[in-house]
Parts: sequence; C-alpha cells; structure tokens
Amino acid sequence: MRRIVGLAASLLVMQASGTAWAIEGGLGAYLLGSRDSLAGVVPPPGTYITNNSVFVDSTAPVLSLSGVPVTSPQTSVYINKTDIAHFFEGQLLDGTLGVVISIPVVTGNVSGQFLPGAAPFDGFKDEDAGFGDLTITPVIGWHEGNLHYSFGVSVFMPTGEYDSAEISLAPPKVDNLLNFGKNKWMFMPTLNATYFDPAAGLEVSGSLGIGFSTRNTATDWQNAPELSFEGAIMQNLPAGVAIGAAGYFYQQLGEDSGSGADNFKMQVDAQSLQARVFGIGPIVTYRTKIGGIPTSLKAKYTHEFGAKRRFEGDIFWGAINLAF
Repeated sequence: MRRIVGLAASLLVMQASGTAWAIEGGLGAYLLGSRDSLAGVVPPPGTYITNNSVFVDSTAPVLSLSGVPVTSPQTSVYINKTDIAHFFEGQLLDGTLGVVISIPVVTGNVSGQFLPGAAPFDGFKDEDAGFGDLTITPVIGWHEGNLHYSFGVSVFMPTGEYDSAEISLAPPKVDNLLNFGKNKWMFMPTLNATYFDPAAGLEVSGSLGIGFSTRNTATDWQNAPELSFEGAIMQNLPAGVAIGAAGYFYQQLGEDSGSGADNFKMQVDAQSLQARVFGIGPIVTYRTKIGGIPTSLKAKYTHEFGAKRRFEGDIFWGAINLAF
C-alpha cells in the first residue's frame, strides 16, 4: 500500500474534475482523459494541490459555435487548471471522504468557415482568454486488499464567461464564437476502480461516468446525457517511475434537443447530433520528494480517433502534485 500512497494522492486530484470551453455540440463540460492511472485510489487524509497544463489541438467537419453553424472548425486551446483537494480524518460509510475544487484558466483560438449565407464573409478567427467553469467534486473511497474503488459526483457550475456570438460588417468582425464557460450546469456521477499488485507492480484502472446537463438558455440547446469510460494499464518500475497506456471512449446517450439543436440539424441536414470519440496514448508518472514535500509528476499524450459530431485531435498533458 505504501508504494502507491504518494502517487495516488496526486493522481486522484488530477482526475477529479475537468474543464471545458463552450463550442456547442463539439465538446462537453468534462475534459476527457482526466481520469487514468490509480483512478480508484483515494489518498490518505491531507491537503493536495495539483497544477495541470493541457494543450489541445483539434478539428471537426461541422459544428455549432455559440449558436452559429460553421464548417472545418479548428481550435488550439491551452488550459491551466489548479485543483485543490482535501481528504478528511475519520470515515464515512467505512470510506475516506474528500472534496476537490478545480479552477481553470484558459486561452486559445478557433478558426473556420461559415456556412453559405450564415454571415457576410466566409472565414473567421476568434481568440479569447479567461476563466472556465468552476468544478466541485465530493468523493468517497474504499480499499480491499489490492482493490481500490471510489465514487464521486462532479458539479460543473456556469461561472466562466459566456457571451452570444457577434458578427458585424463595419468593420468585418467576429467575436464570442469561442467561450470558456458553458452557460449551463452539469452533474457527473463517476464510479472508479483500481487493481494494483505491489509485488508485480502491475496496475489496471478504470472509470465510468455519465454527465447530465441543464439547458443552455442562450442558444436553447439541451445536450443529451454523456457516457464516458476511461482506463489505464501501468507497470511500476524502480525509482518511482511508472509507464503505460491510457485511453477513453465517449458516447452521447440520445439526441440533443431544443430549438438551437433542431435549427442546427436542419441547417446542416444532419440526421443525428449524437457525439462519439475514442482516445489512446502513452502515459508516464514519477513520484519523488522536493524539499521534503511528496511530489508526483505526470506526462501524457492522447490521440483521438473515430470522432462523430464533435472535435477530434491531439492532447498533451502535464501535471505536478504537491502533498501537504
């Protein structure tokens, strides 16, 4: 158990919550890939601070950006997310209770083409920077020998800035196609499990979550529930290093609704708006001490494929966690 305590303390905090930027129908509130190694392990009582640096570069055939249909959108986004977690002494339902608060700061750009007749000019590029939506995740976890599992509910709050799209002629200008708030709430219960064999150094982890969103009243768009399964297989090596592979599968359960979704389907002649994507790539973790403070590092690359009706791209992820 001791071999995984330090790394688990960081990785649970790294995994507890995600962030998002508001590209309607293109990305959900949860940042896929946030749960990977040691997903089911809850760390010992204490306070943990994690800084996540995430770069996302992705494209799609056609999407709705803040209520405006566009073709060939391409986005490059950098996310700096600070997670502050505290796990409490004592037990609740024979498990360890904790809470994670996630504060994202995002900068990025999106470019693409308007549908014919949707705007007075063809191409566009929009840039922005600001806070994303705040996320709070209460979580409780248990341990039974080599099996570790936890249950949490992430609450995504519409605290990030969100403005309706603006397109003007004089001068030609596009604004607010890229937002970092989602303008809606989302609630995501998640069940996480990890099997770790200290003797062999082998770890298998998985997370299953379903996100339920409220309606975006600015565009009258109601997203269908979003199912995600994330997993990782890791081999722990000497000197605190672990290597492996991590991936995910995402699928909407049903159709988006509301006048915004209906109008978009009609404009692009779509039979369905159900989104889907797969992602997989290598991951490396390392645990050590810096100035006597237990420290964990993570580096990960994910390549997405098989996407339908959402962005597909490449994600580069680095994280550092400090345990107090």
